[in-house]
Amino acid sequence: MAEGPDFRRMVETIPHLVWQSNPLGDWTWASPQWAAFTSQAPGRSCGYGWLDAVHPEDRERTREAWRVASRRGHLAVEHRLCRRPAKAGESDPYFWFSTQATPRRGDDGRPTTWFGTSTDIHDLHAMRETQERLVRELQRQGRNTLAVMRGIVRRVADTAATAEDVVAHIGDRLGAMARIQAEVSREPMAGVALDVLIRDELSAHALPDPSELAGPPVRLPAEMAEKLGLALHELVLSAVLDGDDRIAATWTVATTHLVLTWRMRARPGAPAGGARTLSGEMLERMLAYDLRAVTTVTETGRERQVVIVLPLPH
Repeated sequence: MAEGPDFRRMVETIPHLVWQSNPLGDWTWASPQWAAFTSQAPGRSCGYGWLDAVHPEDRERTREAWRVASRRGHLAVEHRLCRRPAKAGESDPYFWFSTQATPRRGDDGRPTTWFGTSTDIHDLHAMRETQERLVRELQRQGRNTLAVMRGIVRRVADTAATAEDVVAHIGDRLGAMARIQAEVSREPMAGVALDVLIRDELSAHALPDPSELAGPPVRLPAEMAEKLGLALHELVLSAVLDGDDRIAATWTVATTHLVLTWRMRARPGAPAGGARTLSGEMLERMLAYDLRAVTTVTETGRERQVVIVLPLPH
């Protein structure tokens, strides 16, 4: 590298991998940072030896970037470079870099020498991938939400007696959907905690905390939380309309299933075995169709028990 000692000192201390090549991408020099990162000795990276440090899947794209560099007047490519030796516990030794270069031109205007840098963008690339996953997840959740709303309208239309009933029932269930979506959007990739889902629904109807709320920590994927949350809404709404004064929710988690047990006790003065607002058949149908769950509703005196056996995603 035919430059003064001050320039060389600056190049060898900046936090980039610096190199020099001819117009064809044939390297003539690489900085100590390149050797430190890739473990390629100075002579090893010269010529096209530097390509050995590029991820095999990215090499053709890198070659193509060099083929068009002279015409475009600059080189720009993002690719993965191998760090050797890999650090302890490092599963993937490849890191994303942004490689860019510009030419020094001769009197005829043609490139004679290219000076380039490779800059670590691995964290930025990971953030981009996370953002893309979040966008895809939000789009998927949006489609699922519309499907759920369509199902709600269809079920309400089948059972409501008047248009006012339809409006009231749909408005009530859309309110439940809004609460569930608020929880989902807090951490879209992490899911929703089951106990939070239960507490939110009780709080929305001004009900006290359950007399028992117990079970291991479990987070439900967004789609499952939406469907189970609507079922919980039906249970809580039934308790409000029937005046149940004691609600208990417990659950256990196995490898493949979640078992949720929901108990409600009728208020004093309510006739045992009287008419109840919860349609066990509707609840069983909804959960079986949406989540492949098995739901059992039983009445014992003044107490009603709902057991939901819910398959968990693998």
